[in-house]
Amino acid sequence: MNILIVGAGVVGWSLAEQLSQEGHRVSLVDADKRKIKEIGEKLDVLAVHGKAGVQSVLERAGIRDADMLIAVTSVDEVNLVVGLMASRFGVKHRIVRLRNPEFTRPGSILPLKELGIDHVVNADPVIVGSLTRMIQIPGATEAMVLAGGQVLMLAFDVATDSPAAGKTLAELREVGELDAFLIFSISRRDQLIVPSGATRIEPGDRLHLLASADTHRFLLSILHRRPVPMNRVVITGAARIGGQLAEAIQGDVREVTLIEPDPELASEAAERLKKTTVLQGNETSLDVMQEAGVDKADLFCALSEDDQRNMLAALLAKKQGAAKVAVLVHGTEYVSILYGLGIQIVLNPRHVIVGEASVTPVPGSRAEIIEFEVPAGCQALNAPLKELKFPTNALVGAIVRDGLMRIPNGDSRISAGDTVVVFTLPEAIPRIEKLFDRSRRK
Repeated sequence: MNILIVGAGVVGWSLAEQLSQEGHRVSLVDADKRKIKEIGEKLDVLAVHGKAGVQSVLERAGIRDADMLIAVTSVDEVNLVVGLMASRFGVKHRIVRLRNPEFTRPGSILPLKELGIDHVVNADPVIVGSLTRMIQIPGATEAMVLAGGQVLMLAFDVATDSPAAGKTLAELREVGELDAFLIFSISRRDQLIVPSGATRIEPGDRLHLLASADTHRFLLSILHRRPVPMNRVVITGAARIGGQLAEAIQGDVREVTLIEPDPELASEAAERLKKTTVLQGNETSLDVMQEAGVDKADLFCALSEDDQRNMLAALLAKKQGAAKVAVLVHGTEYVSILYGLGIQIVLNPRHVIVGEASVTPVPGSRAEIIEFEVPAGCQALNAPLKELKFPTNALVGAIVRDGLMRIPNGDSRISAGDTVVVFTLPEAIPRIEKLFDRSRRK
């Protein structure tokens, strides 16, 4: 596939790197000459210097031959213009990032479909939704929605007293309705394990699993001896994600405290968030931390726009005794470092937008989750899964048919129109795509 990416920030760079590694022909446009030079030297992509909304620049980048356009500059209006131009050039798939809700809310004077934009990505509401679900599902350290809301991808850390500790996956299957979820990977001491029925769960493991959105609460009694509800949540950063999270949870969580250093933003938040305690002060100040009661917090979320402030605040909160700590970082290089320092939840907008545009990365590993809408005529149809010659480093984790999620086994068959959720390592992606591509049926 020929893919044109506009915007070489953290997200654009990450997309270019991942999509080129997957075998796509990628071109990348940015107005920063230094970035373009560096990208051209480090990545196997066509790096084009120039302003994004200029026709001649887009033509040099190959827009006339592009199958997909992804506009992820830092300016919404530029992304809109580029999406419109891509439509006029006949680009089949047009994805733009829009952060301002004015552009996406119903009744907007600029209907996106009429502008030729068929898909919008915005990490903010996805991150807020993920944190909200983690608050609703005690013990979850990751939570993402797949397959139109029918499937959840969750992660849980296994404590020493967990009922699952010491058991094999086969032994867990004997407990209750275990066709409602599937453990598809285990992270253990920097090692990724694709488990079998004989794999034994150990304390300290992080389990990644797929679960039905309707029955995920059944998991809690299996994975946690005593799930701890989130009664006290402390958030830093009133702008965008922090303020949105406080607004989303303030009616359900007993105590929500929001810390914001900017007096004007703090005042606006206090006026808007009637059930949230808003403190104006620096989130890296020990006095402010103590006033917010971080030592008694069930969850501390560092969600400002500044990575360094977030990381320092998260480490201070962990030191102060917060039960669980979440931190937002825009630089992907920090993710593994923060996990290594014992931060339980690391949120990265790149993971969210890459997931929207192609696949969903499994945080802290090379693994990915891919969703396929199964077309008529592809190789994967009708044969039992055990006969499909699926790559050994990939598996079908869930099949959604008629709005119902099913955990498949070797005898399960895939039908046209199903949504299939596949867990895979990157090297298996080309073989998997052949199975679900109608044009490759032999």
